[in-house]
Amino acid sequence: MSAFQRLWPSSLAGRLLLTIALALLAGQLLNAALLVRGQREAALDRVAAEASVRLIAATDRLEQGRPLRERFLGRIGRAPGARFRRTELTPTSPIGPGMEPVPGLVSRLHAVLPSYGVTYSRIEAASMAAPPRSRRVDRLAAEIGGRSNDRVRTLAVIAIQRPDGQWLSVRVPVPEASGRILASIALQTVVLYIIMLVPLVWLTRRIARSMGTLREGVAHFEQTQEPRAIEPSGPSDLADLTRSFNAMSARIAAMLNEKDVMLGAIGHDLKTPLAALRVRVESVPDDRQRERMVASIDDITRTLDDILTLARIGRTGEEREPVNLGALVEMIADEYRDLGQDVALADTPRIVVPLQLTWIRRALRNIIGNAVRYGARARVNIAQVPGRVSITIDDDGPGIPDDQIERMFEPFTRLEASRNMATGGTGLGLTLARAILHQHGGALRLENRRGPGGAVEGLRAVLTLPMG
Repeated sequence: MSAFQRLWPSSLAGRLLLTIALALLAGQLLNAALLVRGQREAALDRVAAEASVRLIAATDRLEQGRPLRERFLGRIGRAPGARFRRTELTPTSPIGPGMEPVPGLVSRLHAVLPSYGVTYSRIEAASMAAPPRSRRVDRLAAEIGGRSNDRVRTLAVIAIQRPDGQWLSVRVPVPEASGRILASIALQTVVLYIIMLVPLVWLTRRIARSMGTLREGVAHFEQTQEPRAIEPSGPSDLADLTRSFNAMSARIAAMLNEKDVMLGAIGHDLKTPLAALRVRVESVPDDRQRERMVASIDDITRTLDDILTLARIGRTGEEREPVNLGALVEMIADEYRDLGQDVALADTPRIVVPLQLTWIRRALRNIIGNAVRYGARARVNIAQVPGRVSITIDDDGPGIPDDQIERMFEPFTRLEASRNMATGGTGLGLTLARAILHQHGGALRLENRRGPGGAVEGLRAVLTLPMG
């Protein structure tokens, strides 16, 4: 299981709340990214505006033959930190290989300078780190950016190549991004979570409570096949679903009751003449014929008992009781050993599980009986895992073809083609065992046991039961 699957909630309410929370967080992160990007674009606009003004003014001075000074900046130009914003005329470009190009400034200047009559053959723009903790640069940035507490860590260098081949360049402090935007986004996120998630928590808990009640009713009906009216609650569609389930479970229970009555009548009507027939058969003088007739009647009676048992699973009304599973399996193993069968049980600790004793005993007898009938011997092992107990029964038989294993759980299915009860059984043993395990919330699985070379060494039946 991946880390994501472990952290992902299993309940509907948890998944809904987490999905909404993640969606809100993603939206706020996107909003923050857009605001930060807008702030950076605004900073580039301010730098481009100042650089354009200074380049236009410097170009005018050069064309008029006046000295290259920055009197147009007034008091700022005479400030002690003016060297960080100086204008220079050099034979080569002042932008070195260690500087980071800023194409956004180039495109902005291309859009502004030609309209003011500035002629050039090339524009270059790059950024460089400003000297750390420079109070002079901070004061200049305060006058440019409007906040005295802004610090400047980056300088933009913009240079144009004049028609005479010389490079006219200016340096402009780049305003730092304000942390107030991110703080504002964080505050907005918290407020959104409070405004949206608190009502959603209340709503999802209400829905989850209604669904939990419905789920308990479904589980109760699955285990007992007895309807239990559930009070409709929650949203209208969930309340309608609850009413529909109540009506459906009542109809199914009525049909099952009719089926039980019908099966009981069939069992009585068939078993009574079978018993009378067996009494009459006892008077047959031919011993061989009499034994064959008695065996046939017994086969019919056992098949009828298995069919009625399968039909009554889950509707016997038998309560579960704490059962020492190891002692139960040992008792069944002793019964087979008394009949001369090879059944071995590995040492197992005391494991107490709430079970319907009669039915679980029937399922274990069916599985162990199949093992000794088709696999010569049965080796039983009981192991406890968190929340469940596992019973493994191995035999030394020929196994079952892999594509036939699941089919063996269908009623009246046998690999042994004959109808001899001594070799093939009724074909209901595995069906009954799986139905009993499902009734207890467990499962039954068959698999071929293979050796190191891949050859089948026997069949393994694995029964699992919940601890509670």
